[in-house]
Amino acid sequence: MLPPINIGNETQLFVDNYLIELVNFVTKTMHQPVKHPNNPLITKDKPWEILPYFRNNTSVHFDKDEGLYKLWYEDMGWDYKKFMTLQSSSSERDVGQAAGIDSYEKTCFNKLLYAESNDGIKWTKPELNYEKYNDNKTNICLGSKIHGKVHSCSVIYDPIETNIEKKYKAIYWNSKGGLEDTDISSAYSPDGKTWTVSEKPIKIGQLYERQLGDVIILSVNETTREYHLDTRARAMQEPPVNPKHPKVNGWGPSHYPGNKFRASKRRIFSSLTTNWTEWPMLQESLVPDDKLDNIDDEYYGLSRFQIGNLWLGILQIFQRTHNTVDLHLVSSRDGFSWDRVDMTKAFLPTGKIQDWDCFMADFGTRPIIHDDEIRFYYSGSNVHHDWWMFGEMEGLDVPEAKYGFDGKTTALGLATLRKDGFVSIDSTVREGILQTFAVTSTGNKLNINAVCQNNGYLLVEITDHKDNIIDGYSKSECIPFNGNSILHNVNWENKSTIPDNGPDGIKIRFYSRNCSLFSFSFS
Repeated sequence: MLPPINIGNETQLFVDNYLIELVNFVTKTMHQPVKHPNNPLITKDKPWEILPYFRNNTSVHFDKDEGLYKLWYEDMGWDYKKFMTLQSSSSERDVGQAAGIDSYEKTCFNKLLYAESNDGIKWTKPELNYEKYNDNKTNICLGSKIHGKVHSCSVIYDPIETNIEKKYKAIYWNSKGGLEDTDISSAYSPDGKTWTVSEKPIKIGQLYERQLGDVIILSVNETTREYHLDTRARAMQEPPVNPKHPKVNGWGPSHYPGNKFRASKRRIFSSLTTNWTEWPMLQESLVPDDKLDNIDDEYYGLSRFQIGNLWLGILQIFQRTHNTVDLHLVSSRDGFSWDRVDMTKAFLPTGKIQDWDCFMADFGTRPIIHDDEIRFYYSGSNVHHDWWMFGEMEGLDVPEAKYGFDGKTTALGLATLRKDGFVSIDSTVREGILQTFAVTSTGNKLNINAVCQNNGYLLVEITDHKDNIIDGYSKSECIPFNGNSILHNVNWENKSTIPDNGPDGIKIRFYSRNCSLFSFSFS
């Protein structure tokens, strides 16, 4: 007999089957966040903004002490005309190949910008003292000839930091000149507005030189006091190549399905540390599956967070042929081995054609969890991943492959989800049941997050670890739930607390009709 699962007083989701012993006449539904009607919330509207580039390089935090939403986003500062001049005059490469990244690096000056909001809907770009434009203050907070470029920056609020001057931390790709003069830099700040750049670059393994790709997502685990880095490895798209194999125009090498030694797809690498400036060598953590994913799907970036003892992640999947990006939900029990939650649809899909986010949806931060909802501040775009950058150079017959990019085609949006509303256990007109494995907890009250419709109901029965119904906790004695609540305390006729679960634990049986059960917890 398996030992009971200690769930403490943590919220328990049904994203995976970890707690489920048996089910009958219930199904699972993954729910998609609802996009805000005011989207996009932030676009280019300042004269010093050259090319705001909202992608996975965008971070949002709600500062509880200040009651303020804080946002950091990147201005690519790209001189497209100069780029095309350099690229077309190059005699060292086939201008149709995506090696144009060298010219791209030489014609960008990436900077980090700051915005804030009282409600998370209406944003302002405050005047800071870091850099002026025509003698006027700007909202630029980092990036200069002294500090270098700030590309693909990830900003976090650090709850375990004791030095108030370092409560906000940032890690970013610092390309001072070109690709050969690049490192991974870090900076810290007391408020997210005024930054101090660390003297040494980030150390990965034994090396201080750049070891990361251009997607960097930093997070912190307050419980274990550890930092997580989810990123790309520097040379992950440089596999052994047979010079006789054919080449085509476009960004990136060919893919060899099933050949791990020639792996060339974008994929997720991770590292874990207690010192945010020194990291162990990266390890592969999420790799596209040629049997389950489409043959051209690539894993672009991963943003992780925890609810209870479950890791959740928002995985960016790049459809390379269609040149689009959307967001998928993954889960993990250990933070390293991940599973897709629903292979049939995106968690946060792109919008309809002509929408502001019709071709790309990106996410590189943690969701903001309030008492009644979860907020996902995501980046969207109505241009494709790289057609707008290299399309003219390659001669692509698409509207965006021409000079005239106006900086308003990537922006910040908001999508909201019911508290704990990632996945529900659903019943319909026939009564369904879900029974958990034996669990233990120090709490003595059972809470549920559920919604019933069409005269639906939910009833709870509690048994011992051998499936014997405990006196007073039968289905017939449970007070029916038939409403809509994110935190409902389950009661029985003469009892408002659960029985002592002892060392062997108790099992919970959820009976329902026309009901969606999102989560449960003990308190």
